[in-house]
Amino acid sequence: MLVNLEGVFGDARDNPAIEDPIVVLRHGIFGADSSLAALTSEIESHLPNATVDNRSYNWRLAVLQNGAELADHILQELDPDRPLILIGHSMGGLVCRVANVILSDGAKFDSLLPWLLPQLGYQDLIPRLQNKFSKKTNRKVNGLITLATPNSGAFLQGQVSGLCALLHVGVSAFASFQDPSIIDLTHDRLFRFLQQFSVSTPTLSISGSASSRFSALSGQATRKLASWTLKGWAGGLNLSQPNDWVVEDVSVNLTSSILPNEIVHHGRSLYMHLRAYEDCTSVTHINIYDRTSVRNHMFSFIARC
Repeated sequence: MLVNLEGVFGDARDNPAIEDPIVVLRHGIFGADSSLAALTSEIESHLPNATVDNRSYNWRLAVLQNGAELADHILQELDPDRPLILIGHSMGGLVCRVANVILSDGAKFDSLLPWLLPQLGYQDLIPRLQNKFSKKTNRKVNGLITLATPNSGAFLQGQVSGLCALLHVGVSAFASFQDPSIIDLTHDRLFRFLQQFSVSTPTLSISGSASSRFSALSGQATRKLASWTLKGWAGGLNLSQPNDWVVEDVSVNLTSSILPNEIVHHGRSLYMHLRAYEDCTSVTHINIYDRTSVRNHMFSFIARC
């Protein structure tokens, strides 16, 4: 069932299918551009005049670095006169949030780097990022969509372990908790950086759920399911709220952010969060972008941006 977005984002335009937005897709941790290949095809079919920019990035690097590289790519290589939509899955949503604050105010981003990055443990990024954006024209972002993104603060180490378990690999074999990206997900430094900004970008966050919407005790049911499914793969996994097996719904919802954020608290953005279901079945972390209900909500949102 499609949630009514009109009350937050206004009426849909008459014929968005004839428009020519640039839709930037960025995958999540452990992913690649191939992860979003089916979604790319769906967008191209639904919006035949759109250009879809779906590229891999090195997810081991700091989210802040990947977000800055995405912003630089948009400013350097993508048409500045076309509508721009950013869509990120999981960590990719955080990458898009970083890019969005830079595109919204590149001068402020540059001005904060010299004193803020050392405080937050990003001092190694200063030579890479300093003075890249202050002389560039700000770029309007028409809409931002985050899918199963840990927007509220820290990924628990157990949650990262849970994703590795779902992928049938161990953390030690696939990713290190010393990787800058994993530090960003298990520490507050990225979110303390983002709270320095204010944006006005319309934003839709979508979370999945590992339990039926008819479950009165969804948190308990999910804990039991996670225990049965992941026991032996992911010691320390502890998901106590409705979740998609990896990220809790409360973490995706920016209104529940542990730290103030640039979108809801400090920003002026139109914002909605919703939990997605499809025929009362699970919408999990690694299938959320392939679900028809999720895609329909995304297209409904884009038609209003």
